[in-house]
Amino acid sequence: MGVELVVDVDRRELEGAIFVTGFRGFGMVGYLVSKYLALLLGGRKIGYIITDSMPPLVLIEDDGPGYPYDIYLVEEPRTVIVVNRALPEREHTDEYVWGLSEWVSRIKPRLAVLVGGLRVEYRPEGEEYGYRYIVNKFYNGPQLEAPPMEAGLGVMGPLALLYMHLDYFQVPAAIVLPYTSAEDVDWTAAAFGVKLIASKFLGREVNVKTLEEMGVRQRELVEQLMKMMEEESKGEGEKGRPGIHM
Repeated sequence: MGVELVVDVDRRELEGAIFVTGFRGFGMVGYLVSKYLALLLGGRKIGYIITDSMPPLVLIEDDGPGYPYDIYLVEEPRTVIVVNRALPEREHTDEYVWGLSEWVSRIKPRLAVLVGGLRVEYRPEGEEYGYRYIVNKFYNGPQLEAPPMEAGLGVMGPLALLYMHLDYFQVPAAIVLPYTSAEDVDWTAAAFGVKLIASKFLGREVNVKTLEEMGVRQRELVEQLMKMMEEESKGEGEKGRPGIHM
């Protein structure tokens, strides 16, 4: 089977959309931004991604049951958002990212926006923008006020791999990286990222106060759940089966 994207709408309906996604990384910013963009902009779930090695996980969230890899559609402006609640196992990451990037290229988005977190330790003194970015040679999106990522820094993991694959498929793409804490779930950085992506790339204003308040309420719960998933992952690994990640 490999990687299969199960979508309820005709692919032609998605052509020309803006594509947005991120992964669990520093501060969980990539995951939280994509998830709450879909929620706050009224996105509806139109499908999911299934692989040969699926994390055995269904989370009940604000908008109902969530699969490891869900696909949402926002109508205005037309935006396809993939919410990666889980990370593929390392040995399956290349296959997952290749399958996703190939599908993205087939819907011919006008722009792909990839979201992650940049360690706050690299924030220059007096920094006023709150983020850095990388764009590929096909990028034709809005001009970004912040400086691009400085020489000597970089992006790792599935976000970097997805950026490379989209470049191969000649998809205009940007990586946007709000500064974030590396150790904790950073709700403040996530709220900043949601507002930035919505206003700069989607032309929408969103009320992130709810997200900021949610961070206060859910921080402990999310951290406990992450710890539980990590313990479960270790246990599954000892049994020789794929672990669960959240």
